Amino acid sequence: MVNDERDSHGMPQAGFIIEHQNSDLKWKILRNIYSGPFSDVYVIADVKTETKYAMKCERQEGNARPVLKLDVMVLMATKGVPGFPQFIAAGRTHLYRYCIMQLVGPDLGRLRRTRPDRKFSVSTALQILDQTLKRLEDMHDRGWLNRDVKAPNFAIGVGADERTVYMLDFGFARKFKDADGKIIPPRSAAALMGTFQYCAVSAHSHKDQCAKDDLESWFYMAVELLKGPLPWASIDGHKNHKLIGEQKMLIRSEPKRSEFFEDVPKQFIKILELIDNTGFFDRPDYAKIRQIIYDVAKEKHITMQEPMDWENNKRMQMKANFVGELGESHQASSRLDQKEGNTNDTMDIEFELADETHLDKEETPRENDKTSSKEAKHVEKGSANTNNEATPPL
Repeated sequence: MVNDERDSHGMPQAGFIIEHQNSDLKWKILRNIYSGPFSDVYVIADVKTETKYAMKCERQEGNARPVLKLDVMVLMATKGVPGFPQFIAAGRTHLYRYCIMQLVGPDLGRLRRTRPDRKFSVSTALQILDQTLKRLEDMHDRGWLNRDVKAPNFAIGVGADERTVYMLDFGFARKFKDADGKIIPPRSAAALMGTFQYCAVSAHSHKDQCAKDDLESWFYMAVELLKGPLPWASIDGHKNHKLIGEQKMLIRSEPKRSEFFEDVPKQFIKILELIDNTGFFDRPDYAKIRQIIYDVAKEKHITMQEPMDWENNKRMQMKANFVGELGESHQASSRLDQKEGNTNDTMDIEFELADETHLDKEETPRENDKTSSKEAKHVEKGSANTNNEATPPL
């Protein structure tokens, strides 16, 4: 009799083996590191090389808005671009879809909250903003909007790569350019996609988002990194997201503007003005925004090569793994969710179905695996695309 250690929703558990048909690739699931409303994330290891990767899974059934295809499409579009996790493989079993990618370290949201004052040093914040602005520029240049820009969706590299900031989690991404590279005209209405604290003012009014809206979200993140929690952080967006939108409008003029920009370099007022003056069909002036960041650094005698805060405090990275998740991503307006939820209009890739086999063999879990002391070794066979192929089987 097979001891099938899936959870109650059919998701894989520690000790499972992911094996691809027509391939010698095999990975063992070590532990779950995130369980969210749309997907679960695991640390896995190549059975032969013991190299660790991340695996993101979503259920085949009961998932109101499948988004894993979006992750794979963006990772494929940004293949080889610095600061985007390397795509390894993707496939599915009868119960879930999965994407295997480069493993990264803790996210910026958790790292920030490990600090006593809940903000980074100015030198670290400016270096983060330089890198994350480049990530958005690269993503936009490849025809994709992020629509959920926030610190938890950026993570640092592992080991010697810890100075690199990676963009991840593209579940709300959307193509905004057609095949000719022209910006697609806005729809008459759109669901609020993103996270209430960070989404652009236009999103609160259910307007279609554009490149400058990603930068507006990036700007709110920038202020948070520099001075700590945003002034509307305590407002329950589920109950009144429009109030958050109103608070964002108030910071554009006095007296709220002075209060908002207190403890923030005065040049950042110009950054917000540049973003606000960018039109729907305009390309944001990334270079001018980046120059302002470097002007601030020069004024403060920052070389942009200083050690990051987490480099000076190795325990900080370990502590970040125990900090809870904040800033859940949302879709607001049930009236519009159904329209926005259909992501297949931009997708030409499909998951290839895999067979499952089970081995009735128990083994002792690793010490840090989040699982019971008795777990079945479970092999799930499936075909999958690797990073050598042009189109993943998603």
